[in-house]
Amino acid sequence: MLPERSFVEWGESLSYDPRDGIIPALEFISESHFQYIDQLFITTRRAITLAMNLSAMMIGSLRRRDPRVSANRKYLFQLATFADQADAKNINKIPWLGEGASGMILRGPTGCSKTHSCDAFLRLIPQCIEHGPHDECGWISLKQLVYLRVPMPSDASRKGLLINIIWKLDEALGTDYASGITARMTQEVLLVEVLKLLTVHRCSLLVLEEVQERNVQAQILGSEFANVFLKFLNAGIPLVLVGNPLSFDHIMSFTQDRRRLTSGGLFDFTPAYDHRDEEWEQDLVPGVWGWSLLPHPDEAVPNLAQVLYERTGGIPALLSLYRRECMVEALRARASQVTVKHMDAAFWSPSMCGMHDLVEAYRNKDLNALNQRYTDQPVAYLEEIWARERRMRAPA
Repeated sequence: MLPERSFVEWGESLSYDPRDGIIPALEFISESHFQYIDQLFITTRRAITLAMNLSAMMIGSLRRRDPRVSANRKYLFQLATFADQADAKNINKIPWLGEGASGMILRGPTGCSKTHSCDAFLRLIPQCIEHGPHDECGWISLKQLVYLRVPMPSDASRKGLLINIIWKLDEALGTDYASGITARMTQEVLLVEVLKLLTVHRCSLLVLEEVQERNVQAQILGSEFANVFLKFLNAGIPLVLVGNPLSFDHIMSFTQDRRRLTSGGLFDFTPAYDHRDEEWEQDLVPGVWGWSLLPHPDEAVPNLAQVLYERTGGIPALLSLYRRECMVEALRARASQVTVKHMDAAFWSPSMCGMHDLVEAYRNKDLNALNQRYTDQPVAYLEEIWARERRMRAPA
């Protein structure tokens, strides 16, 4: 069983600084070492809430599927028996496991720490636990799959997703289930096979990452993907969808799908609205900008949170990138600290120049620019988020 932690305990556990691990063993610092900043994780209230919800989903699922309960053991045989007769006509008759599991959606534009926040939680738990004989649970041995992370397929097919799941499951457990996949297997048979494997190995969290509009865009395909997602939940497997808000339009417009797939939480990951955002001003800026491999602290910068917002648009990934480039500029100048001069040079570095248009659009809340220049920016979603922020900040 996963350990349950308090809010404060999760806050302490999630935080990660590579300087405490890998970096102290380095004999000298080079530019490549600055890339360790990508591993830095600054704990925020949202990250802690996410971790607590994920933990609750997993623990609740494991309790409901307790293998010592005869009905739960019986469900495995029902699923295996159904796999032999599954087809397009009866696929909706797949056996359910009680009330099913919870779903969660993490949505937001790219670079806003969706995957990074999920990673911070998953690195605290083992992916696989090997169990010996247990008569009461009904197994001689078991490789328990604690969680499984799977990328959505680039070909936008459900069969591609199911095959990806089997490949990743083999990779995590050291099994070879993929060798049993044949070209003749129908999508329905493959779905039931995936559900059976995830259930047999007691998977307590399935994370489908980077769900993009191109993966689930078509109206019919969107409905079919939603049905697959719900079947995971019906089998008792908690599901987390991580991706662009554009891809969730169908799910969010259908009440039943929305309720089931967000019962564990709907988390919005967006750039800071402005430099006064609590998470930006109190967590990200002190944490990311305080990270350095240079011998001396930075030159003081008045209104630092505002300066950094104006140069990154409040996008967390760009804040880390900009910090890295500032340290690179300082090292190239053989300086012992980051100065304002290095910050100015870093903003015009090749790594930052490609993001200037995006930064400007976010800084100015320019929906037209986002809509005209980019195909993956969730303009309607951002318009709604920004309107809500304006209402919250309006004087009473």
